Amino acid sequence: MTSTDARARVNGTIERALNVLREAAAEKGTVQTRGVALALWVLRGRCPDDWLVSFWEAAGSEHDIGRSQGLHAAYNGIVRQVRMQGGLDR
Repeated sequence: MTSTDARARVNGTIERALNVLREAAAEKGTVQTRGVALALWVLRGRCPDDWLVSFWEAAGSEHDIGRSQGLHAAYNGIVRQVRMQGGLDR
């Protein structure tokens, strides 16, 4: 069902984008995919570019431990920034 409330639609889109990034951070291999790129694109107005670029760069890392740490750190930073901008209700 599609919401007619614009704020609810925006919040839903932001939450879906964050879910994509959370799932990507949990993956074992490189995750520089179109889905991740689209999720980062959706979040560009809600989060400083540095966090988004950090996530993207970590997503393409070949080093397993470094990729995992980079993805989780960037994801946590992105969530914090989105919350500070009022993009999440929680």
